[in-house]
Amino acid sequence: MDKVSLDKEKILNATEEVIRRYGPDKANISDVAKSLKVSHAAIYRYYNGKTSLWNAVTERWLTNLHAPSNAILKEEHPADIKLILLLEDFAEAKRRSSTNDPEMFANYIKLAQNSMEVIEKSIEEGINRIQETIVQGVAEGIFFTESPKQAARSVYLATSAFIHPNSFEDPDRKQNLESVVNLLIRGLKNPNQEI
Repeated sequence: MDKVSLDKEKILNATEEVIRRYGPDKANISDVAKSLKVSHAAIYRYYNGKTSLWNAVTERWLTNLHAPSNAILKEEHPADIKLILLLEDFAEAKRRSSTNDPEMFANYIKLAQNSMEVIEKSIEEGINRIQETIVQGVAEGIFFTESPKQAARSVYLATSAFIHPNSFEDPDRKQNLESVVNLLIRGLKNPNQEI
């Protein structure tokens, strides 16, 4: 086999291509090695098996999927508007991916069923983004809560039904998400703040 300059990024790119070509169930490390023109052993120097490699691909996929939410956090909006945008992005990102990148979305679903480590990390990152927005809202006097972390977790849990694939085909999904988000925003509002 040819000598190839290998790094984790090249392996992850090749793995994504292999998953897209064969699907998450049929793709394997041999396919990745063949596409890179390297041996199995070369891949195992970076990842200790298929689970480790698939987890790394999914983690990178989730990071890219949620990149817009990082941009939302940097925007100059009051916290209530920012929280609405953030929750809408969380709900729509996975739905869009299920349509635009079905093989990688299938990999994510499979991982969610088999290994919660990457999924739990992504959930915590989402909760932290919500918490950051709630803390901003408390500082602005828009929101009131004694525990921004617990409030963030509650907001995440209340909207998590809309990131589940079972909700994607619901014709009332967008309207239902809007209603839940508006209810959550009203619940977080500072009672001393005029609405």
